Amino acid sequence: MPELRKGTAVFITGTPGTGKTTTSRILATELGARYVEPKILLRRKGLDYVYDQKRKTRIVSLRRLRNAIYERAARTDHGLVIDSHIPLETGPFPRLLRVIVLRCDPIVLERRLERKRWSKPKIGENLQAEILDICLWDAVKNHGWNKILEIDTTEKAPGQVVRLIMRDLCKRRVQKQPKVNWLSNMKRKGILIRYLK
Repeated sequence: MPELRKGTAVFITGTPGTGKTTTSRILATELGARYVEPKILLRRKGLDYVYDQKRKTRIVSLRRLRNAIYERAARTDHGLVIDSHIPLETGPFPRLLRVIVLRCDPIVLERRLERKRWSKPKIGENLQAEILDICLWDAVKNHGWNKILEIDTTEKAPGQVVRLIMRDLCKRRVQKQPKVNWLSNMKRKGILIRYLK
């Protein structure tokens, strides 16, 4: 796989806890690209965001975030690997080669988020987002199916995930992976109601 060229990007998205940051950092190294985490980019640039007291989280301006990514892409001589669960439409520059949507079994994801010491409401909100495919559908809405690769990371090491992405990037078309369907799986097991109350 050649290095990511200037003006191109790979966007890695998914519910928090699915492995975006670890995967993105490894992938950026493999592709000779710049790793970009929007929340750090915004903080460095001093751009405003609103803090939601109830949910104890920041809400960023998507317009400002797009502008910050555009500026980063224009300033660097490398492509970008963008790591964010924020549904992001980058515009024509940088040109998006792929949108990788990382997924994780909600039962495993719950344990990961508990280890991060997140509040129960915040964990519940993110588990529901994963069960209902929110990051996937946001990606489809912003970029269409033809650029999206969905990967279940539940039982995969970060290196395995990166190898799947690298293999996909070498192809002209997105390789089809088995579709993730937590909703049906959890309904069949009789545990769905616990996560959707």
